[in-house]
Amino acid sequence: MIATHLLGMVRQDPAYDIKYVQQNVKDRFGFDISYHKAWHALKAAREEVYGTSESSVRKLPKYMAALQKWNLGTVVEWLHLDTDRPRRKMLNYVFWAFRPCIEGFRYCRNLISIDGTHLYTKYKHKLLIAVTLDANQQVLPLAFALVDEESLESWRWFMGMLAKHLMLSDDDRICLISDRHRGIISAINFVPAFQFPRRVHRFCLRHICSNFNKKSNNIQLKDLC
Repeated sequence: MIATHLLGMVRQDPAYDIKYVQQNVKDRFGFDISYHKAWHALKAAREEVYGTSESSVRKLPKYMAALQKWNLGTVVEWLHLDTDRPRRKMLNYVFWAFRPCIEGFRYCRNLISIDGTHLYTKYKHKLLIAVTLDANQQVLPLAFALVDEESLESWRWFMGMLAKHLMLSDDDRICLISDRHRGIISAINFVPAFQFPRRVHRFCLRHICSNFNKKSNNIQLKDLC
């Protein structure tokens, strides 16, 4: 009953917070419910509107196919794990990059910044992202990858996909910026396209970069590579 009551709110705001559920039920029905019951009701409402984590993963191939259909030239690469059923595959990694972003990279600064972020879902996937900066100091996303975790294997695969689809040549001088994640540092040794001397690897120190930019606005980022 509570989940049904919450459907309209969840449709309007997918991030509807659980802290509002208890008060909402109190105002509407005059009853106090436990945090546990509120959590389960909100979970049921979200699954009714947006589907489960499992159903979302099953729709991922269809979603990627739609991206490629309506964004011509979009690149999608899959890496699956075998299962005990010959015709069933288990998702391991998926990489995608929009064609306009790939082509736009040729007109941007000679740097690539990579990082990973958590996806707060049931299965705790990670999203790996590569971006660059254009001449107007605006961020241009280059590529994305959905992986199970940040590791040497996932970063090696992601950076290999970057090298493949960004069409990096031996003449390109690229500065790679990242944090000090061990997977990234180790992956560089396995991907020739990102190795010295053709490429330079620098670590991102946010507070130092912030102070530096305030004092040196006239210095171009490409001069730091």
